[in-house]
Amino acid sequence: MKKLKGIFIVLVVLTLFSLGFYAVKSIRHPFTATTDSISVVVNDGDSLFNVIGNLRSQKLIKNSSIIKLYVKGKKLDTKIKPGEYDVDSDISIEEFVKILNSGSKAKNIVKITIPEGYTIEDIADVLEKNGIITKENFIKSCKEYKLPKYIKSNSKVLYGLEGFLFPDTYELKRGSSGKDIINKMLTRFENIIEDIKNKNRKEISNISEVITLASIIEKEARIDEDRAKIASVINNRLKKDMKLEVDATVLYAIGEHKEKLYYKDLKINSPYNTYKVKGLPPGPICSPGRLSIEAALNPDNTNYIFYVLEDNKKHYFTDNYNDFLKAKKRYKSTIK
Repeated sequence: MKKLKGIFIVLVVLTLFSLGFYAVKSIRHPFTATTDSISVVVNDGDSLFNVIGNLRSQKLIKNSSIIKLYVKGKKLDTKIKPGEYDVDSDISIEEFVKILNSGSKAKNIVKITIPEGYTIEDIADVLEKNGIITKENFIKSCKEYKLPKYIKSNSKVLYGLEGFLFPDTYELKRGSSGKDIINKMLTRFENIIEDIKNKNRKEISNISEVITLASIIEKEARIDEDRAKIASVINNRLKKDMKLEVDATVLYAIGEHKEKLYYKDLKINSPYNTYKVKGLPPGPICSPGRLSIEAALNPDNTNYIFYVLEDNKKHYFTDNYNDFLKAKKRYKSTIK
């Protein structure tokens, strides 16, 4: 009996020793990766424990429970900074937490800004210029990407994703796939739309039409106070079954940046040419920012059906055709 008791004690000690050894190993070398480094993404609002849980679901750490207990027991600083990190796969959990505390991001992470009003081709240029992905590969990814259900499929559009890659500042890794970049930009778009819906306390029934309208506003407005007025002009012309006759849609159809449009440009055969085709163009002509999206959803209540750029910023609005002609003469039309 004493012999059995002794064996039992030895087994208990060995078990505890093994568990202790495993726990220490999980803390000193928490990652399971076989590569020299791993990429860790911390999103806005993520807690340290969210990140640990995500790593566990990706099977990149050995034991999330032991790590969480250790973090709590040692009272490690759990305030972490969002971003994308490249971390050595052989560091301890304490070193890992310190990196997330300090915000020491990966060397190959690039911060880029996509301005409001950029097209997919403009975005591709920025990405290539910053060494993230080639223009050709990004555009190829945009063409091959499976559209979310909220984007209406239309064979007449140049790019199905046009207008939905939200213009903002992003931290992207050099060598990222086009799909990963698109996912990140679409997620930002969806978050902004959700916030706008909550603010307005109403659903958006046709997101594609809203973003198409917003994209025109983005291209036409020079100052914020004109956005809702331009939205009202477009809506009023649509209600009256008038052609929109928006220069920005012609520029998109041409596919190049021009300071001035000529009458020959207005004759281009394209579903985007609102001088020839009634209604909205088949899809957005750029990526609109939040203010333009909000203006599209909340246009001013006016009778305006014309506007002319007064100078480099402000527009002149009217519902009278003769006033419009006088304004065009006064402020120099962009068409010659």
